[in-house]
Amino acid sequence: MHPKIDYNKCVGSLECYDVCPVELFDAEETEEGKRAVVARPEDCIECEQCVDACPTDAIELVED
Repeated sequence: MHPKIDYNKCVGSLECYDVCPVELFDAEETEEGKRAVVARPEDCIECEQCVDACPTDAIELVED
C-alpha cells in the first residue's frame, strides 16, 4: 500500500512531507504554490502518519 493524494482536497500544507519517516514525498512547485507529491511509493511503511497529519483528509492509503 502507499499514499494517494486527492489534489481537489489538498491545500498544500506539506504536513505529510514533514511527518513521513521514510521521506517518500517531494515538494513540487505549482501555479497555486507548493504541494506534496508521492515520489517514492515503494518506500511506504504504511504507518499512516501522513493520513493522520493531513488537515483536509486528502490522503488515503491505496493498494499497489
